[in-house]
Amino acid sequence: MSERHDVVPCAACGEPVLVDDRFCEACGASLPVAVEVEQSADAPPAGWDDHLELADGLVAAVTDRGQSHWRNEDAVGIRWVDGDPGGFVLVVSDGVSVSQEPQRASQAAVETALLVLSGAVSAGGDLDAAMVEATAAAQRAAAALPWNPDLDVGPGACTLVAAAVRGRYATFGSVGDSRAYWVDEGRAVQIGRDDSLAGEMVASGRMTTTQAMTRAGAHALTKWLGVDSTDAAPTVTTVELPGPGLVVLASDGLWNYLPEADDMARLIGRPGTETSLDLARRLVAYADGAGGADNITVAVGPHDLYLQEVP
Repeated sequence: MSERHDVVPCAACGEPVLVDDRFCEACGASLPVAVEVEQSADAPPAGWDDHLELADGLVAAVTDRGQSHWRNEDAVGIRWVDGDPGGFVLVVSDGVSVSQEPQRASQAAVETALLVLSGAVSAGGDLDAAMVEATAAAQRAAAALPWNPDLDVGPGACTLVAAAVRGRYATFGSVGDSRAYWVDEGRAVQIGRDDSLAGEMVASGRMTTTQAMTRAGAHALTKWLGVDSTDAAPTVTTVELPGPGLVVLASDGLWNYLPEADDMARLIGRPGTETSLDLARRLVAYADGAGGADNITVAVGPHDLYLQEVP
């Protein structure tokens, strides 16, 4: 396995750290672990952006380029927060392919939102307000990226979905069509709605998600982050979690193959029977095996599920 020496910001204080570091030297915060993936001898080496696995405490995430795209334009960040009550933060962003350097927009949005939300969970702050602040900060970060007005495509743009969990309460926020789910015994519930033409059709009650996704232009976004965004206000939902279960975030590279929440529930199965990292790996592998037509990103956080092994 190759060594990696990429520099990223610490999610707690923003100071630069190496991706292989376990602790931030500036603030002492523990850092998510980047998990290397074995490659077969005759396979081309995977780049850092092609496939990335993260684990921190009991939360984990996997992002993968898929089969069709030439690069991975998704980004993901996770943070486990110790304490009484403790919690965690998950953030997923999907770069809009028909824009300039979408992978930079998604990465900037994730890093910024993760920093704000991690601070709020750690400090016991108002999670609703923090979600609005985190989304606004992500919008500023994505909009600040340089772009060339002479090109045929517009400036970098991305979606954003985030979950901040502290104790029994979870706050979700989204802009675009990356999704958040609550999964417990036998069911999955999508939190929020898709900011897309298909999402508007579903919200009107005229058709199911599966039906809406067959319509022309179904994937067209009605909200996104970036310099040309006209509405970056997130849909924010705070809930008291009903008991043991999973918070799952996914880009449309996964849920395109599982458009209905019931489909997602059947694939995930019984929460708590596998680690967060194993589940994230399995969901990404499913989408990849189903065609991998888009970048695939999954982040998983367990609530009141005491697994035998920390990923």
